[in-house]
Amino acid sequence: MKKKLLILASVCLVVALVALSVISCAEPTPTGGTLRVAGAFDAIILGYPMGRMLEVPVVFACLETLVKFDETGALVPNLATSWEADAEAKTITLHLRKGVKFHDGTDFNAEAVKWNMDQFRLAGEREELDRVESIDILDDYTVRLNLSEMDALLTINLAGHRGGMMISPTAYQTHGQEWCEKNPVGTGPFKFVSWEKDVSIKFERFDDYWQKGKPYLDAVEWLVIADPMVQLASFMAGEVDILAEVSPKDAKDVEASGKYELSMVPSDISSVLTDYANPDSIFTDIRLRRAIEYAIDKQAICDTIGYGYWEPLNQGARPGSWAYNPDVVGYPYNPDKARELLAEAGYPDGFKTQLHFLNRPADIPDSMTAVQGYLAEVGIDAELVQYDRGAWHVIAVKGGWPTGLANYPRGGLIGGELVLLNRFLGADRLFASVYREPEYRELLARAVTAPDFETQQALVWEMQKVGTDKYAMVCWHHVLKCIAAKHPQVHDDGWSETTPDQWTPEDAWLGK
Repeated sequence: MKKKLLILASVCLVVALVALSVISCAEPTPTGGTLRVAGAFDAIILGYPMGRMLEVPVVFACLETLVKFDETGALVPNLATSWEADAEAKTITLHLRKGVKFHDGTDFNAEAVKWNMDQFRLAGEREELDRVESIDILDDYTVRLNLSEMDALLTINLAGHRGGMMISPTAYQTHGQEWCEKNPVGTGPFKFVSWEKDVSIKFERFDDYWQKGKPYLDAVEWLVIADPMVQLASFMAGEVDILAEVSPKDAKDVEASGKYELSMVPSDISSVLTDYANPDSIFTDIRLRRAIEYAIDKQAICDTIGYGYWEPLNQGARPGSWAYNPDVVGYPYNPDKARELLAEAGYPDGFKTQLHFLNRPADIPDSMTAVQGYLAEVGIDAELVQYDRGAWHVIAVKGGWPTGLANYPRGGLIGGELVLLNRFLGADRLFASVYREPEYRELLARAVTAPDFETQQALVWEMQKVGTDKYAMVCWHHVLKCIAAKHPQVHDDGWSETTPDQWTPEDAWLGK
């Protein structure tokens, strides 16, 4: 009997140990350590969301938004715990989280939110809060946004874009804008330590973070490795835990190895733009815009340079999304049709032009070289003109480009196509050389302020049809994927799982 009891006790002990083992493997443990993430670009601005060139994925460790996306892409509370929209009164009321502090000890409250939003609006650099006319503080943790008209995108912009990203007002008032641009002070799980240009950006654990017990990591380090071959070698040597943006070619190699994990999410829409806002441009002739469309084999570029990860486009929406209109005809690859249109427009022997584009990452120059080749086949001699990021900012945001064509390489899909189209074509802050047809802009404005989803979708579908088939306004090119490669010991990081910018540094942990 004693022997049977001893055996039973031993079995129970084994079962308990196995259960504990399973639980410990499934649950994150505060093991500390430094998460090392590598990317090709250094930051331009770190801690001032009111400008255009903030490096959002990098600073997500440090700065937080009022609202965020969950793993399904739905909006969920963050620094704002709830919100209500009143269409009749044209207001949105935000209820704020209590007990949150910025890294410098400043309280996060209604006054801080109003200051951030007013600063954003007065800067005039971005469009996310364009319809916010004023902000009222109702109490210490409630603010009311008073709108010129209802904006169906506003809460999305508070999650996926910088209109809802919070920095310490005290830090700005004490040190000024230039200091804040280089020294982010937020409410996030990690606080800023140092920035060595073209080398690294370092963050350390914020012990007073509002989510008690988090973060699990001691530190996060962003490593700037411009050369993709060096990036991949460092990753495979274990010197990097996450590659933030892997090229399609390298993604195939990582996938084939079977040793690492890939996560990916549709991230951007690439397009070729003409300068037909300039009345002297030859591209005011729609036949030439259509010739550009017919000349390019988008599917072949997606299959070769995109290694099958990319998808070709015939409108400003990816296939399968709610904003995609299946009735858009577009311009399938047809070089003979392109030559025919060129001849009709008075250019039977083609013409010379320029194609302006950003010089990194490598897939941008590669895809634009392919476009150049397709244009040459129909007689269009396009000189390639490359820009670094600073010069590209001038082209994209300020005065447009001098002549011809330009590539919009990274039209972000954070929040969906309507957010992208409104940011890109709804205002005149981006790409001054792009002409916005009045009919298209009216449909876009109505879609943004639509009272319900059905109305909004109908307007967006009409807008897609008008923009492509009627006006050939933009040569929509392909959908890119933001692909991240990770070592198997990295858990719950969320990189490239919901949006290309948002990840979950507070939940990330490193196994052994």
